[in-house]
Amino acid sequence: MWEGLATRPRLTLTGAVFLALAGVVSWFTMPRQEDPRWPKRDGIAAVDFPGAGPESIERLILRPVEDSLVEVEELEKFLSTARAGIALFHLKLKDSIYETEAAWDKVERALVEASREFPQGVDPPTLDRDPYRPQSVVLGVCGSPDRLRLLDAARRLRRQLLELSAVAKIEIVGDPEEEIAIELEDAQAHRLGISRQSLASALAPRSSVLPAGSFSLGTRELLLRPRTELETIEDIAATPVMTAGETLVPLRAVARVRRMQRHPARQSMRLDGELAVGLAISPKDGVDMVSFGRSVRRRLGNLAGAYAPLAIREVAFQPDHVERRLRDLQRSLGMGIVIVGAVLFAAVGFRLALAVASIVPLVLFSSVAVYAAGGGVLHQVSIAALVLSLGLLVDNAIIIAESVQKHLDQGLAPPLAARSAVAALSLPLASATGTTLAAFLPLLLASGMVADFLRALPVVVMLALTMSFLFALLVTPTVSATLLKARRGRGDRLFLTLGRGAASLGLRHPRKCLLAAAVLVLGSLGGAGFIERSFFPSTDRAQLVVSVILPEGSPFEATDRASGIVEEALRRRREVRSVASFTGRSTPLFYYNLPRQPQSPHLAQLLVDVGDRRELAALRQWLRAFARTRLPEAIVVSRRLEQGRTVVAPIEVRLRGAGLPDLQSAARKVVAALREIPGSMDVRDDLGIGVPTVEVDIDGAAAERLGVGRAEVARALLGRTRGLAAGELRGGGERPIPILVRPASGGGPLLADLLGLPVALGEKETVALGEVARTRLSWSPGAIYHRNRVRTVTVYSELEEGVPYSRVVAALARRIQDLALPPSVRVEWGGEAEGSREADLSIMRTLPFGFLVLVFFVLAEFNSFRRLAIVLVTIPLAVTGIVPGLLLSGEPFGFSSLLGAVSLCGIVVNNAIVLLDAIESGRRAGRPPEAAVEEAVVERTRPVLLTTGTTVAGLLPLAFSSAPLWPPLAWSMISGLLASTALTLVIVPSLYATLVTAREAGVPGS
Repeated sequence: MWEGLATRPRLTLTGAVFLALAGVVSWFTMPRQEDPRWPKRDGIAAVDFPGAGPESIERLILRPVEDSLVEVEELEKFLSTARAGIALFHLKLKDSIYETEAAWDKVERALVEASREFPQGVDPPTLDRDPYRPQSVVLGVCGSPDRLRLLDAARRLRRQLLELSAVAKIEIVGDPEEEIAIELEDAQAHRLGISRQSLASALAPRSSVLPAGSFSLGTRELLLRPRTELETIEDIAATPVMTAGETLVPLRAVARVRRMQRHPARQSMRLDGELAVGLAISPKDGVDMVSFGRSVRRRLGNLAGAYAPLAIREVAFQPDHVERRLRDLQRSLGMGIVIVGAVLFAAVGFRLALAVASIVPLVLFSSVAVYAAGGGVLHQVSIAALVLSLGLLVDNAIIIAESVQKHLDQGLAPPLAARSAVAALSLPLASATGTTLAAFLPLLLASGMVADFLRALPVVVMLALTMSFLFALLVTPTVSATLLKARRGRGDRLFLTLGRGAASLGLRHPRKCLLAAAVLVLGSLGGAGFIERSFFPSTDRAQLVVSVILPEGSPFEATDRASGIVEEALRRRREVRSVASFTGRSTPLFYYNLPRQPQSPHLAQLLVDVGDRRELAALRQWLRAFARTRLPEAIVVSRRLEQGRTVVAPIEVRLRGAGLPDLQSAARKVVAALREIPGSMDVRDDLGIGVPTVEVDIDGAAAERLGVGRAEVARALLGRTRGLAAGELRGGGERPIPILVRPASGGGPLLADLLGLPVALGEKETVALGEVARTRLSWSPGAIYHRNRVRTVTVYSELEEGVPYSRVVAALARRIQDLALPPSVRVEWGGEAEGSREADLSIMRTLPFGFLVLVFFVLAEFNSFRRLAIVLVTIPLAVTGIVPGLLLSGEPFGFSSLLGAVSLCGIVVNNAIVLLDAIESGRRAGRPPEAAVEEAVVERTRPVLLTTGTTVAGLLPLAFSSAPLWPPLAWSMISGLLASTALTLVIVPSLYATLVTAREAGVPGS
């Protein structure tokens, strides 16, 4: 078949050129992103229970929700948090789930089912199915001390930006959460006989929207619209209120009515110390991020003047980073093409190099065309895969071109030389390509967040390999027959000398060679213990995310003050360009793997832009020293942006058990041990010191005698602190505004005044709280955490610059064994250790499939277990280069270098197959075994070394790339390939002499 197609050069060349041109067009029109998106397997559910403490929320909210969620089999894990007034559930679907919407439907039904057990006063659960949707552009509206004015401007800007077709969603950041406050003084309420409870109950029905139906009038249908709801603040202020003297007065006469920001606040935002309200803009899936950024900037340029004197500032602008990252990788791709071409021209001469190099752009852009047709996106993984493919895609072309040159040297005519080369090499090239594809099959089949993140790498590489195989059989013979000429003399003395030397060494001293190879492999495996492990590297961005963490239960105001101190100190640093702070929540998701921590009053995060990323280490060190002296009550953690899955901290130790005292004891021991380990820093746990709690014990007999219900006591307390809900104001805005009846002071009663708090007794009378209840102080957890229904305390630690997580984890694991933790406490490892373990297992689980495919191709060609053994033995030879390569380059062993090692297996096997096929061809031609081996090694040395040289050359741009994700992969492949190629030329003859020649009576194919 291949020979027949090779005789139609016009057809094949035309098809190849048109496919490559389609790839060129696709390159400039494909969507562009910096990083891939993974499936929507994460969700966050929230349940508001105003006024409830963590222990009540654990009992009344967490347990029924968890009991319901455990029946959703698609859920892999759920992390539950009980804080004052809210329950949060971080949900994770199983890695095998790709149809996520149906799974989230089941989760939503489970939440609704659980809500039927909630007590009165609990809001319905909400579910965010895509909380990690990238917020690629973050803006800040500033220029006024009035946060409600900033909110109004931000809402108007939001509506205008949503008109852009590429915008999917815009979140308001630092929302002051406006409310209508009806402030009623206690003395005034007592004098007029009006309680906050009765006032809230009277106002609530007046804010309801009630239908009134319609009626027919002739040929028309008339709607009835009673104006039952309150539409303006003036409507509320004018509402008549009945006093104790049976007198109706407007509400404004007895209380102050005003629009204000939520009290107490739950989140805020500042830009370089100035109050701001932000917009976090999410693009639609699959849009070109570069074009998206340009359209946003264009719209902002047109709108900016309409908001003066307010200013609209960019806080984070991901499209700029996308453009820079892709530009750097495209430069690496271009450099790779040039380097591969230079190696070819230097090694094989002009004509042969031109025949091979001319195929590179055709294969490259044809692969891009097919990738784009399948919905592919250009991002750092797909472009790096193209760079990685450069050296691989010329392998087949080199072998075919070399074979055509050989036939021309033997005197065959160019068309016959082309057909002969295809006829002789189509099967071995298919087997060699198949085994290389098999090396990438495990990553293609793997599941999990990291595998999904890197999915484009095996897709693009396997696609390029397949295209290179097709082009090698259909296009390269035609190009080679046209460009190549018969040579009178052999100009490759160096390759001949190397080939004869390798064959002679392997055939004359097979046992010594095999023993030396085994020693090298074992020695390299022993050296692997000196390689540091790192899950994924940090990025090269000149940015820090600084977390200011107070103990759980700390009020928002305290967190905001601490954040302001850190912000002001950072702004004074010369290397800091800008600081954006977010209190009560994590930063917007301007980067793909940032942890999402909503509604966390004890947390503030600062996004710090620095002029030069080389100054980040010194800035982090200074910040640690500053925090120790100025904010001893807080943990201040600075982190670079990192690659890979989302982790809260690189070191996480989870302590799980039912008893809180045992968990507290275990956490204290682990924290103390971790602080003593060199390389760890900013050690903390999420248990906190707890919060003081005023327990209000109701005297049942006294309450019954006076006719006071327990609900009235709770409402009186809520009215004195947060305020009592009195409906909503629907004035045509984006959302209803809650109406609250509250004290004029804004809440926060002193403990001494608490017993005098009036409790409603009917509609007109009140009774002091001290007549029906007693108070006492206790200590309660600031927050309670569950992991898959079990109470969990997590100990976190950051790492000093240059310290890998593996070193700290190994030291801590040894110490934990000696800590004598309570027997009820179980220890689990999270952080980078868990991420690395899950990522490695995702590959290891699919490795057998790749191995089976590799075995299939080798057996299909040679039909011999001994020859299969020869091929497989060459795989460990790569280890002799990987370990020294990583040690010399200083790169850690992580998921990237694991990918390099797995990918390397196919290339090593490829060389062995090509060499072994040449030996078998010689034996079929009647040559003695040793002569066949020597001739095959001599004949294949040049193409094997050329393929190694071009592959190494193609990987060099990745090895020196500014993107930290790729150098570990490139160096593991470069060093492993160099060592394994040199050894393969010696070890294959040795193995053949040992396993085949010595055991077969000269009968090939056994």
